[in-house]
Amino acid sequence: MSTKNKIGLTLSLIVCAVLAVVALSPSGMAAATAPARPMAMPASAPIVNTDGTVTFSLRVPGATHVYLNLQTMVGGSPAYNSYLMTENASGVWSITMGPTVPGLLGWNNPPAPLAPNWYGYGFNIDGTPPVVPPPSPTVFTTATAVGGVNIADPANRDIWSGSTSAWSMVMVPGPGTEYMADAAVPHGVWGTMRYFSKVTQTERQMQVYTPPGYNRDNRGYPVLYLIHGGGGNDTDWFVDMRANYILDNLIAQGKVVPMIVVSPVRLGSEGANDTFPEELLGSIVPAIEQNFRVAPGGKNRALAGLSMGARSTLDTLILRPGAFAYIGSLSGRLAVATCQDLIQNHSDLLANPDINKRTKLFWYTFGGPDDLNRPGVAADMAATLGMFDQFGITYTNVPGPEIGAIYGHVWDTWRKDLFTFAQLLFK
Repeated sequence: MSTKNKIGLTLSLIVCAVLAVVALSPSGMAAATAPARPMAMPASAPIVNTDGTVTFSLRVPGATHVYLNLQTMVGGSPAYNSYLMTENASGVWSITMGPTVPGLLGWNNPPAPLAPNWYGYGFNIDGTPPVVPPPSPTVFTTATAVGGVNIADPANRDIWSGSTSAWSMVMVPGPGTEYMADAAVPHGVWGTMRYFSKVTQTERQMQVYTPPGYNRDNRGYPVLYLIHGGGGNDTDWFVDMRANYILDNLIAQGKVVPMIVVSPVRLGSEGANDTFPEELLGSIVPAIEQNFRVAPGGKNRALAGLSMGARSTLDTLILRPGAFAYIGSLSGRLAVATCQDLIQNHSDLLANPDINKRTKLFWYTFGGPDDLNRPGVAADMAATLGMFDQFGITYTNVPGPEIGAIYGHVWDTWRKDLFTFAQLLFK
């Protein structure tokens, strides 16, 4: 066979192969087995209207239903309800949220305006409509679309991604948001740092904030380590709680000592076998102290965690007393079984005088009723505080509503906690 014929035959075989692949392509197979899912596209970032309402939009041609998932701060995290959006002729779905939307703050509350705050929201495409709430809903009752696809807003760059969901964020400005606003004040620098973990033998990451002026002097700065909760990650404190803005504003007002803020990824279990204190003091703190100008010693370190992160914070206090002179437990407690194990098998840890002698502040707080009334919280909290009382461990218990943390197990609670706790440090 001639070279020319061989080339022609080869090309023919290639064309036949391509046609066969096209015939069996995933799109063709999908059409035979399941309907194609509508494609979501950016429409517009949220528009905060002059009357205090907010308009949300998403372009999803071909969708049957699109819902706005809006975090309401009622109940346990992420505490949201789903609201049906309306489609126009261009396939853009939209909804305006505000004073006229019933049940905005949850099914167990009367209609209310969209109060100034930093809100998490997202969209559900083609989910099952929310069920009608029961006649006497509990504080945890929500109405959310089931199934379908939950997505963040592709038109908004303020996105938090956790282990099970993704949320976009929008600020409704107004009274009460000044402490976390992007105000006209000097700003610090926030970025991601990689480090090697001796515990996991892998490279991990953490978020680091340096205060305004850090690059214009040579002094050492104290460090606040912030730990996220279950299902979260190292970005929680900055994206959800706006730690950098809170610190920027407090520093500008002279209400806090300028400090470095570090937020790593939590790992470990709970109690005497928790590996997080080892990770924190064996890998995270050394990495920070090798790369930043840090004031030395435990007296210049603070540690606070929310929810599951608070459990690791409490473990660190017990297992490594004095490593952090300031301790903050935010909506956290140890399990009853953990407290029993510590009392029965590790009483020497609880009786260590360094816990009181080397801890300048042990600050303990929860949010409002929706935070305290979650299943299991009362029993765990009683066991935890009872254990501290039994061994004479000194703590300051601050009810959340006293500092404005009136909501449940949600981001707004921990923003208020950070705002208050930061003003108590390094003084």
